[in-house]
Amino acid sequence: MRGLGERGFTMLEVLITVTILGIIASFAVPRFANATSLANTAKVQSDLAALDAAITMYEIEKGEAPEDINDLSPYVMDLGKLKPPKGTCYLKDGDPVVVDDTSYSIGTTGTSPNKLTRAMCEGHTAGEFGR
Repeated sequence: MRGLGERGFTMLEVLITVTILGIIASFAVPRFANATSLANTAKVQSDLAALDAAITMYEIEKGEAPEDINDLSPYVMDLGKLKPPKGTCYLKDGDPVVVDDTSYSIGTTGTSPNKLTRAMCEGHTAGEFGR
């Protein structure tokens, strides 16, 4: 009971408020985590597509495939700053993949005569990422 002139919240009012905030947080946190994974996936797709375009320009100009990602520096602005995001990304088959690489790499896909040089992240090409 409150006496005359006392102000403040009762214990019941505080408990109800904390419970409501907890319920709201239980909906918001998983949505935020999913949004972060989707953003990581979009960044990896975009970076790999830009690197694939740079690989194509390199092959047209030099007549051979680049051996290292750093060979693409004339074709990609600030290549040294282009790094994959840390965290979870999604593959098109629905599987999540945790990205631990500190840089993108160059690899080949397919077999001769259909062998292609592609940019990769965790061994996956741009077309394999998505949801």
